[in-house]
Amino acid sequence: MYRLVVALILLMVLVLGSADPAEAQTLRCDGRLVSVGDRRFDLIAACGEPDLRVPVRLELLGAVPVLPYEEVWYYNFGPHRLIRQVRLRSDRILAIDSAGYGFAVSTPGSCRPEDLRRGMTVLELLARCGAPADLEQRVRQGGWRPLQPFATASVVLEEQWIYDFGPARFYRIVTVVDGRVADVDTGRRGRGP
Repeated sequence: MYRLVVALILLMVLVLGSADPAEAQTLRCDGRLVSVGDRRFDLIAACGEPDLRVPVRLELLGAVPVLPYEEVWYYNFGPHRLIRQVRLRSDRILAIDSAGYGFAVSTPGSCRPEDLRRGMTVLELLARCGAPADLEQRVRQGGWRPLQPFATASVVLEEQWIYDFGPARFYRIVTVVDGRVADVDTGRRGRGP
């Protein structure tokens, strides 16, 4: 029995280790392929507009936000395929990842306090729970570059979303960073209907 378990583990390691890492860094849409390093234009031409765009870093000029420097785009291909998460910096694809199985957009999601969990994508959170009762944005961290002609910085956005489940339950404070739920805290009793 021990040898069988060891053999199965070795087989799994070989199979998982032989997966092509380049395959994880590509996205196929309607027969067209986009890869890390391709332009945003190529991504839109192949896959169309994303289901959701989430700015995760901003470029600042002094204290003024100039443009989204880094965004995460989500493509939901339905319940039988994986959601694809594409990170773009400026106009280039930086990374392509999977974000769990997709879902049917027409199916209403359930939104209970226990459904809110770390690691959920913003796309799934919005599909399950809709827009939050309150949203606060703030800068989580920044890196200044003072030696350029103008002092600029790239800052990471952090958002706190509040979901109110009514007076019989406590509201939840959902912290979103990088397009994913980073933390879920419990607040006071809700006010909702």
